Amino acid sequence: MGIRENIRREIARLGYGTNLSKFCRDKGLSTVYLNQLLNSRRRYNEDLLNKIAKALDVPVYQLFADEPLVPFPQVRDEHAAAALVPDRFEKIKLFEDALSLGPGNDVSEIPPADYLPFLKKYLPRGYKSDPDRIVAFPTTGISMRPTINPGSVVWIDRKDISPKEGEIYAFWLEDRQAITVKRLIKHTKRYCIIDGDNKDAEDRRSEDLREFPMAIDCKEDDDDSHLWPIRGRVIWILNRLIEAPKK
Repeated sequence: MGIRENIRREIARLGYGTNLSKFCRDKGLSTVYLNQLLNSRRRYNEDLLNKIAKALDVPVYQLFADEPLVPFPQVRDEHAAAALVPDRFEKIKLFEDALSLGPGNDVSEIPPADYLPFLKKYLPRGYKSDPDRIVAFPTTGISMRPTINPGSVVWIDRKDISPKEGEIYAFWLEDRQAITVKRLIKHTKRYCIIDGDNKDAEDRRSEDLREFPMAIDCKEDDDDSHLWPIRGRVIWILNRLIEAPKK
């Protein structure tokens, strides 16, 4: 099944059957637009999918799943939730914020806010040996525009903490006791220079960016008191859900 069939399925689940007109009238949607969308005469975009998901009372990612995905808050039995994710997907824990990646936190002991399906073919090799290797959380702020927009979801590989210039990582800022997602601009044996992707002059003066680029301690030593600042590499970003128009 595809996204259009999934939308039809969810509409029927609410008791509307195939009556799109009544569904749209009750939910304040355009019948013409939805009809064209479901018959492949229009392409869908993020705003429309969010409206449809809200009308259906399901998370937007449910529209991409062939089977119902039960959110973690509704099913506390992890195995029951896992059984509802299609075979080609792996369920990934979604946390409320990035602080779960902070030092001293064991993500295996932190209840996730939900689960998100993620295509297995995009996961790194060996992820099965550590079920909490890949985690996801929503982002805030404008510092990484246009690469990462406010409210985007990012997936982090917690095992990938070796610095590579040009990659995006979750960094621990000791002085702020906070996690920030930034691009690694330069790395030496003693420090890392990190910065946001947003180059807009006005945005650079905002609270999100006024202190960047920033140099942080990346000294490689065996001193247990020194915290390695890289908490994981960003491997996937969910910004927009757009389907190319049919030719």
